[in-house]
This record gives sequence, C-alpha cells and structure tokens, in this order.
Amino acid sequence: MKQRAFLLPITLLALAFSPAALGQLTADRIDSTNRADNADQTRRMPIRIIDNVWWVGHSEVGAILITSPDGHILIDTTSTELAPWTVESIVNAGFQLEDIRYILNTHPHEEHMGGTAMFRKLVPHAKLLASKETADVMATGGLTDFRYMSEGDETDLFEPIIADGLIRHLDEVRVGDIAVVAHLTPGHTEGTTTWTTTVTENGRDYEVVIYGGMSASGADRGRLIDNEDYPGIAEDFQRSFDYLRTLQCDVYLYPRATSIELDEKMRQRERSADGPNPFIDPEGCQHYINFYEQRYLKQLEEEQAARG
Repeated sequence: MKQRAFLLPITLLALAFSPAALGQLTADRIDSTNRADNADQTRRMPIRIIDNVWWVGHSEVGAILITSPDGHILIDTTSTELAPWTVESIVNAGFQLEDIRYILNTHPHEEHMGGTAMFRKLVPHAKLLASKETADVMATGGLTDFRYMSEGDETDLFEPIIADGLIRHLDEVRVGDIAVVAHLTPGHTEGTTTWTTTVTENGRDYEVVIYGGMSASGADRGRLIDNEDYPGIAEDFQRSFDYLRTLQCDVYLYPRATSIELDEKMRQRERSADGPNPFIDPEGCQHYINFYEQRYLKQLEEEQAARG
C-alpha cells in the first residue's frame, strides 16, 4: 500500500444548501431509520452504479464491489443474517467470489460487517484490512464498540474477526489498474473509514466517494458530551465533516439504500435508459455532508441545553 501525506483541516468551511440539492434529498429519504420493516420487503439486488462500481447485497444495506480483470475489492459485507444475499448478488452480477482480493469496511457495526466472518471462510485468500480502531472492535466482535459499551444491545455483536493488516489515513489499496484510497473519518465510530476511487464512464473521469457513516446516533446511543467510552467523539465528528468537504466528489455512496436514494435513482435510470447516469450527483455529495452535520449539531445543541 502506498502511504501519502496526512492532511486534516479543522477550519469549518461554509457551504450553503443549493436549491437543486435540497430538491434531490429529503430528510425522510436520507434518514437511516427509513428502511423496510421486515425481510419480506427486502430484495436481493446487484446494481452497477457506474463503470466498475457495483452495489451488492440487498435493498436495505449493501456492500460495494469494485471490479477489475485482475481481481476485485469488496467494501463491507452486510449483516451476519443477510451476507448470503451479498454472495448471491455478487454471483448474479457475473463475478466470482474467488476473484475478491481485498475485503475492506466502512465501520464495525453488525449490519454492515457482520457477514465478514463468512466471507473469510469463503475467500480465505482475500486480505482483510481495517483501520486500527476498527480492527480492535472487530477482534472483540463488537464488544468494545462505544455504542455497545453504553447500551449493551447484543444484536450489535458479531463473530470476532482478526484483520490481516491495518490501513492508515490516505493509504492506497490497489488491484491491477484499480485503486481505492482510505480516508479516516471518525465520529460514527472511532475507526470509521471513507473510501474514494476514480472511475471512467463515456470517456470522462469521475470521483466516487464511499462514505463511512456520518450519522450521530442520538444522546441515548452515543452522547457527544461527557462520553466516557469515546471522549473525543464531538471533535472527531466536526473534523470529519470539515475534511469530507475537501474531497472532490461526483458520485456519493453509502452502504444503506435510503441514505443514497438508491430506489429513486434506479427509477430515474429506468425512465431514461439513455439519459445521464443519476448516480453522478455532485450536489448530492455536499447535501449528504450538510444533512448529517446538521443532525450532529442539533444533537450537540440539545445535549448542551440539557446540561444547563
């Protein structure tokens, strides 16, 4: 992996909401609690997002597969229960499991990486890489995640997994001609990682940002003030929001369908098969950051008011 210089600006960059962006994403659609009520409503669905970037998994939570003739990179695996659907999606998209070279992740929550233990067994040659903070949580099966430590919800736990190696801020993971770059963006968890890659469609390059999770969990699940299990959480969140605004972004992804308007963008694609790719959405990139920063600031303000 190639190590690049570390740069994390801390000055808040002012960015106004554009009318176009506000029209694209609404609070009820981007809210991560807006999901199917039961598995009967959940669908297996491989989707080619752009060029060699695929959504695999299901209609609520996905994994991101980045493909190449030399092998593939898988980011997240979905939950322990539904990881077999991720396998099925990969195969239905026309790819072979044995061609996966690296398994990466956005953050160590069960619904996003509980299936990693199964993938380790299915593709034992694939290297599992994670940030140090994420690797520590993975090794305990979620026991040391600050959210579990504060509320003790056993549904947050998963089979413990040992990473093959650690990634640092701006490390590059490469397979053949494809590369993804790690950006450590803590807050949602201490080891949350955002990934970027460059793709080409119709002769033009686009920057894809796979966000690592930017939602504040609420005072009942993840306090921003006086959090003994994660003392620097508020500062980490703000630094991460500031940093994410510095990234060039044409296509934004996050492995939860409602957060990226997956269904609506698929409908747009179906209505206009020859039209522009609806996933190319630079304004949506910025609105995504703005939305979750406002959620964070609202929780912070509420906690400060309650503190008196």
